[in-house]
Amino acid sequence: MGFGDSPKSPSFEVDRRGWNAAWERDLATIYGSGIPISYPNRRPIPSITSGLPPQHYEMMLAEGNTANLQNMARQICVLQRDLTKSLLSDLQRMISRRGGLGGVCKDREDLILEALVRACRASPDFEEHRKCPELTLKRLNNDSGKGYIDLVKKLCHNDLERVPSDFKTVPNTVYDQLTAAGRNAHPGELLAKKSLDASRTYLLTMVVWNVLLAYYGESERYGLDKGQRGTMEENKSMKEAFRADLGSKAMKSAMSEVSANRENAEHHCTSCNLPASKLGLTTLSACQRCKAIDRLVYYCSKQCQTTDWKTGTPPHKTVCGKKGAVATALLSPVAAAEDDDDDLYGPPVDGYTRSPALLHQLKLLQRKPGDHGVMLQDPMGKLFFKTGAPSEVLMMYNLLEPTAKNAVGFGVDKLRAQLLKEYGVDVEEVRKAKEAEKAK
Repeated sequence: MGFGDSPKSPSFEVDRRGWNAAWERDLATIYGSGIPISYPNRRPIPSITSGLPPQHYEMMLAEGNTANLQNMARQICVLQRDLTKSLLSDLQRMISRRGGLGGVCKDREDLILEALVRACRASPDFEEHRKCPELTLKRLNNDSGKGYIDLVKKLCHNDLERVPSDFKTVPNTVYDQLTAAGRNAHPGELLAKKSLDASRTYLLTMVVWNVLLAYYGESERYGLDKGQRGTMEENKSMKEAFRADLGSKAMKSAMSEVSANRENAEHHCTSCNLPASKLGLTTLSACQRCKAIDRLVYYCSKQCQTTDWKTGTPPHKTVCGKKGAVATALLSPVAAAEDDDDDLYGPPVDGYTRSPALLHQLKLLQRKPGDHGVMLQDPMGKLFFKTGAPSEVLMMYNLLEPTAKNAVGFGVDKLRAQLLKEYGVDVEEVRKAKEAEKAK
């Protein structure tokens, strides 16, 4: 979860505290190490999504890529609804219960570490979701676990029953500047921002959810949702566009990683989010109108297809077989609803009745253990965000350069060599490439 492209060392399977410490050191470089999240430098914060070549943004608009992003957004919405349904009425009981979040500091740390490890086991992509400075032991543990409770409230919705139309993000001044879209941004740049928001929110919600599960001594098994690959033409263009940014070796490594991950993944029903193996089926049915435009949408039954057609997110009847419709839906602002209200206990939407006292419902939710699938990024999306790594390493170099200049026996040359060794990025080459791009 650090700023490199490789999993953190030591592995969380070997030394979870050492793994977490390495992750937190990287986060501190950009987000500071105190309780308030703050950029530890007065220099302007550059955006990692702006200023990329136009072909990169065009790839974000590919039908397969937008379908994968829509599926991920839908899964986050379901998870946030279940989190809201299970947790809101139990917060105070959870804080005060002896040995839980209100217990001693080490008990809370163990719960948080367990949740972090569970989330990263759920999907290999979570090791690379590196925009979550809220997930440090110090911040979540703050004020006897109040940091965790505050994060929960930011991720929960008001409506306890209905799946929200969009996932709820957690505002963060530094992150928002890091991923800010420029003026008159290309739609692909806006989708890149949306994708980063989704991956960040997914990890935040997964960790919060698994703290709750671990607290109650429960666990879940997660099925990997096999994301859609690009077409042959898209993959060819992708390789040509990204080879210059990543190099042939990194390209080959990324593609091998994606192929290995897909071997353990399955396609899931778009409506109920269950794979065929969990339903006793040999295969799922694909929507033929969407398949004709290189977008794959799967259903396990006629009932699920009808449900998604009428009430999906978005209703499938609004996007079926229409090129660019999913991208438009993703970029369309969601109408203000109950989720925009800061008051978690505000009035419910007309027609919905809120239970006066929700009790522990985890076992009820586990009647369908496959409800929470985890979306794998497709090669195009994964490689798009790997191109941001050189920019992030250059950002780290700019942050550390003043300190390195004044460090006896170290200096900027050793800093540059260290970053090259750790991340495989020569910051001077990145700087020259950026200057050449601006000069065009």
